[in-house]
Amino acid sequence: MPTEIIKYQCNICKIIYSSLQEAFSCESRGIHEEYPIGCIYGNHTPGDMYENITLAVAENKIQDHANWGSSWACRDNGYGDSVGDKMCGSPTLTLTKHFSKLDPLKPHFKRMVKWLRDNQIEITVWDGEKPILYATFMKLFRQEKN
Repeated sequence: MPTEIIKYQCNICKIIYSSLQEAFSCESRGIHEEYPIGCIYGNHTPGDMYENITLAVAENKIQDHANWGSSWACRDNGYGDSVGDKMCGSPTLTLTKHFSKLDPLKPHFKRMVKWLRDNQIEITVWDGEKPILYATFMKLFRQEKN
């Protein structure tokens, strides 16, 4: 007589699991966050690999639990800028607190702001938890410096 085998599937990514708990755990990750186009992020901390790069979200490509989106980059590390149709990517577009350490006085940051303005893209800045308006970011930056 055949044995009945019960499997469970995440309703988001369709991966099949042996236990209901595993499927619920996977599903609880939810659908990946979508970021506003023009959201500036990076880490200008000396020694960080992004020290001389300012990035901004160019597109979101939400698929299941991941965002395979691309970004624009203004770089002062010898590799030039990637803006407009030139975009760069990473394994997944996931913004964390690490990408909120920005110095708006850096030339690459200023170029990104100018490029976004010239292209009439609303500018937001990643604060470590969420996008905030560029004006709010600058106000907080000035308060911190005083």
